[in-house]
Amino acid sequence: MTDFLPNRPPKRYTAKQFTDWRARWTGIDPDEALRSRPFGTTEDGLFDFRGLTITDPNARRKRSLHRALFKSCDFTAGSLAETISEHGSFDTCVFDYTDLNNFSDKGNIFQNCRFYRGEWQTGGIGTDWNTSTRGEYQSRYTNCHFENIKLTKTSIGDPQFINCSFVFKKLSGIDFRCSGFIACRFIGAFQDLTFRGAYDPEDRTRKGDPEFAGFTDVSFEQAALQWIDLRGGFRFRSVKMPTDGSAFTADLPRLCRDRTTVLDRMTEQRPRELAARYLDINCRFAPEQQIDIISRFDLTDCAEKGEEAIADTLYNMLKNDYTKPT
Repeated sequence: MTDFLPNRPPKRYTAKQFTDWRARWTGIDPDEALRSRPFGTTEDGLFDFRGLTITDPNARRKRSLHRALFKSCDFTAGSLAETISEHGSFDTCVFDYTDLNNFSDKGNIFQNCRFYRGEWQTGGIGTDWNTSTRGEYQSRYTNCHFENIKLTKTSIGDPQFINCSFVFKKLSGIDFRCSGFIACRFIGAFQDLTFRGAYDPEDRTRKGDPEFAGFTDVSFEQAALQWIDLRGGFRFRSVKMPTDGSAFTADLPRLCRDRTTVLDRMTEQRPRELAARYLDINCRFAPEQQIDIISRFDLTDCAEKGEEAIADTLYNMLKNDYTKPT
């Protein structure tokens, strides 16, 4: 088998290839297909499940997989939609252009996997049942690559991401909840993302405090960040901000305690209004969150057209006075 690297650039395919791959499975039971592997391996040495649909789209309920083991599988242009996988293992698998809509990951281990330009909408990543205990359904992604996949309305619980890369032209509106990130890289544009250091009250009762929530050795050096929402004591350790200087890690409690001082430094009305508006937004979670990410793009978004210079002045002042290295 050739070595498969998750972050290696994926191949380009045609619509006809996708159609042909899907058509060849007609009349073949998915379970038998997974056992017999009728189409052998791909040129990369992975078992060829390209175009395979695991769950019948006309089924009345989701398919459940328990402790399923998938190793060296290529699911390009295939479908794992409408499936619940519990305590399974996915090792060295390709999910390029794969339909993962309404796929629920509960306590699975993914390693050396690539997710490229597929759809994982209305599903679940690292979620559990409302009767499970802390750690019972702990999902982990190690050495995985996520690139330009759709995550609309996907629920995320408390998965661990270790040595993973997230590459997106633009990823927005995602609540990562209590996810943990270790030695991960974010490349591209990220907007309106939420990260939490504590479970919601109903989950806190049965699970206590999340063990892994936080950033450790994480790089945003090649990222553009805007409106990154941090709350609940989400932890930071050795986090690198964009190399272009467009965002920094701030001492949020100190900044919010100094609100009056900051506003008093604004001698003109409009800069003062802009500063007040921004601090009102960011200081909501100051009692619980020690570190915040402040972006130049946040302040530009708060400003009116033609007020970019005001936003830049305020950003530079906050960066000079309230940067807190992690």
